[in-house]
Amino acid sequence: MNGHQGEVEAWWATSPLSGAIGVLHLSGAFDDLLQTLVGRVPEVGTTALVDMGSIDTGLVARPTETSALLMPHGGPHIRRRLSEAVVKHGARFIDTGRSDPRQRWPEADTLVEACMLDRLARTASPRSIPMLLQQPERHASARRDGWHPDERDERRASILEALLEPPLIAIVGAPNVGKSSLLNRLAGRDIAITADVPGTTRDAVTARIELDGVACILIDLPGERASEDPIEQRAIALSKAFLRDARLVIALVEPDRPDPPDFERTPDLVVRNKCDHAENEDGFEISAMTGAGIAGFTRLVRRTILPDEVLEGEGRPWCFHPALLPEPQSPTIE
Repeated sequence: MNGHQGEVEAWWATSPLSGAIGVLHLSGAFDDLLQTLVGRVPEVGTTALVDMGSIDTGLVARPTETSALLMPHGGPHIRRRLSEAVVKHGARFIDTGRSDPRQRWPEADTLVEACMLDRLARTASPRSIPMLLQQPERHASARRDGWHPDERDERRASILEALLEPPLIAIVGAPNVGKSSLLNRLAGRDIAITADVPGTTRDAVTARIELDGVACILIDLPGERASEDPIEQRAIALSKAFLRDARLVIALVEPDRPDPPDFERTPDLVVRNKCDHAENEDGFEISAMTGAGIAGFTRLVRRTILPDEVLEGEGRPWCFHPALLPEPQSPTIE
């Protein structure tokens, strides 16, 4: 992908997970951008240590006349700032899901390898990485045996998309049931305010959290209660939109009140909190305060979103990229 004259295209070639090094691809007429941002335009086939403005110190490489690599440290804050900087200096981030991956990954020997490199660069779920690495050989072996993707493979690919795009999970419940404490426990840090006062959470609180190897976006929605506070009521109205879009809705209840309140949507899971001595590891009884049952809870959530049998797939290849699925057939006109 060389871009048009005067155009610079950009995309990240490394996962959004934190890592030692990030790799940002530039393609096209990027000389002015590099000169402004890092103070030099390297010769083809060379690599140099540079200062990337006030963002970071890293490497710039130029493998071909029309391709360059910026390699800063791989933390999300640096990635975000560098993305903003290259856009400011004229680059355009491309939608890697809508273009031929072989143009971005000329080093790939096959279409499956190019698709794998594309997905490795965007996945946020550690569980997906070994699965993706298996796919080139698994696809090659299956096709030698006469395999072609069918409707079962399309359905499985749709479910496994949760490995590549973090699913939205909404946590609902009565005020003071412990939703914020659960979010903090899962995140391993305080990201939501907790207090023994109903209505402490007056707005949706979100966090990207890894649950049993799967990156998810969890939303702690405010408890619904009678209130004349206009701010709180606007927050409750907004939470209804999140409920409609969530992949999974978890209702948190207290042991002596096992039935969740009425919501706009029936919960997919009902979990009892404040079971400080929970011994059952099925995930339906937890204590957000002590951590009892949390390991079982994370497995329960992952298995609800991604069942074990779907992950295993009876040994069939995973059609993890649209380019690996058959083209939709146009209807036949009689």
